[in-house]
Amino acid sequence: MQTFRLLRADDFSLCKWMNFLRLGLLVAALLLSLAQPAPAQLERALGAHGGLAKWRSFAGVEYDLTWKSAKRTLADHQLFDLHSRAGLITSEKYTLGTSGGKVWIKPGLDALAGTPPRFYMTTPFYFFGMPFVFADAGAKEESLGKKTFRGQEYDVVKITYAKGTGDSPDDFYVAYIDPATAHLKLVYYIVTYPAIRKDRPVAELEPHAIVFEEWQTVDGLLVPKVAPFYNWTGSDIEGEPLGRLEFSAVKFTTEAPAPAKFQKPADAVEAPL
Repeated sequence: MQTFRLLRADDFSLCKWMNFLRLGLLVAALLLSLAQPAPAQLERALGAHGGLAKWRSFAGVEYDLTWKSAKRTLADHQLFDLHSRAGLITSEKYTLGTSGGKVWIKPGLDALAGTPPRFYMTTPFYFFGMPFVFADAGAKEESLGKKTFRGQEYDVVKITYAKGTGDSPDDFYVAYIDPATAHLKLVYYIVTYPAIRKDRPVAELEPHAIVFEEWQTVDGLLVPKVAPFYNWTGSDIEGEPLGRLEFSAVKFTTEAPAPAKFQKPADAVEAPL
């Protein structure tokens, strides 16, 4: 009888230990999943474009931008603090700046001929910074497996945003990554910026796609050179390009631009959301 009681006690202790082990494994798996910052496909893309560590080692970037579309052509010089994301855009016809979440423009709100100043302030930079900006705080990445675009298979990652991220946290981007080179091929997206969305439900917004046609290597980073954008059908681009972004004279700096560069001049006006 004593042996039987001892076996029952040992069995009970073993069961408790096994349950504890299972719980520990579940917790470890959960913590591991939370610790993974991005799907493997995006991690490969970041590495193939020069590495997230190298991108973050720079404090500033500047470039000349030409944004061509059927409606207008915007040509200017853009300067950004890569850490604070303060920015300054200058041209002969207009100047914009952003710092601390506020955007200013001169000579007036209509200087961009219909394009909302707050929207323009960061949109070209965001496309320039892909895929690195997909690792920004507030971005959430999800692997969508593989999809085919024009007969070639790509690794696909969807990027969404936590509430309160930027001016339009309901935006999403779907990145197509070449599995052979890990270079970004295209990104389709929707624009939920309030002045453009005009209270329409997300399901009613027209998707567009930007295709990275040409890349350039600057200071060890592979960044866009020419990128046309199109209507997106759900699996393919459609028709002629709606416009194109061209980036030239790109320069990275390890020293941040002087904060005074981004301060609002007395003759500038603040741009509303």
